[in-house]
Amino acid sequence: MALLTLANVFIDRETFWTRQMSHILPGALISHLPKLVAEAELRHFGISMWIVMISFLILSSLYRVFCHVPSIKVRMSAVSKLLTPLLVALVPFFLPESIRSENVRKISVACGLLLSLLTKKMIVFSMAKMSYASIQSDAFPFLILCAWLRYDTNITTFGARTLLRGICLYHAFRLLRWAQLAIDQICKRLDIYCFTIKRKKD
Repeated sequence: MALLTLANVFIDRETFWTRQMSHILPGALISHLPKLVAEAELRHFGISMWIVMISFLILSSLYRVFCHVPSIKVRMSAVSKLLTPLLVALVPFFLPESIRSENVRKISVACGLLLSLLTKKMIVFSMAKMSYASIQSDAFPFLILCAWLRYDTNITTFGARTLLRGICLYHAFRLLRWAQLAIDQICKRLDIYCFTIKRKKD
């Protein structure tokens, strides 16, 4: 996904992604595909495949949790950890269409940085066998901003753009700061250096 995103910089995105599948795939293969797939644009086909892949990963992850954890209480506790990421992923869809369509990149970057932080915290807390709260306060600024953009009818296009840029910078700083603190604490606890091997004491 990252390589595909980078490749988009060097191509004519409008021309590339709006081509029909029938113009890309070999004719022998097209004849065996449903008409809906053959006439679909590449962007729609790609999104569909992405949704299928993500759905498979989600269902397989839930299956692993529910099959390997015997206690219902522990299962519900594990699933509850997904509450904050779910809210972060859903909230942007409730923004006004005008704001969402004009600030796709800013919203995506803000969500990506926040979800990256939540994922890193979940992994580190799990490895350290520490409790991880179902509701993470790190998501509050983003959720509050989305609520503000939805219900404040007086906000201008420039104002929305500025606020979204600000939340991107905030989450970038928060991610880097948390990573720094976590690395420092882990190195101190294990008595190691981050990038170098510690010299033996004479």
